[in-house]
Amino acid sequence: MARSIGMAADATVFRAVITITNRDGTQTTKHEGPYGSIGAARARVSFWTNYLAEHDEETFEPTGKSRAHGYVEEGSVTWTPA
Repeated sequence: MARSIGMAADATVFRAVITITNRDGTQTTKHEGPYGSIGAARARVSFWTNYLAEHDEETFEPTGKSRAHGYVEEGSVTWTPA
């Protein structure tokens, strides 16, 4: 998916690192970004945590657990002609 992140060449960028525990117990790590703000990356971590939240099988009430968790990394990008 293309993104428009118009920013200075030396700007800090952020990415979301999400670890998902699959139903078979294996884990998958995803990296989403880059984003121009830390808030945008945090929102992606929140999305996956909420999207894969566990629910009680009988009442479907949230258990407070999720099959996803994550954190945000920051970095800088060096742009060179391709």
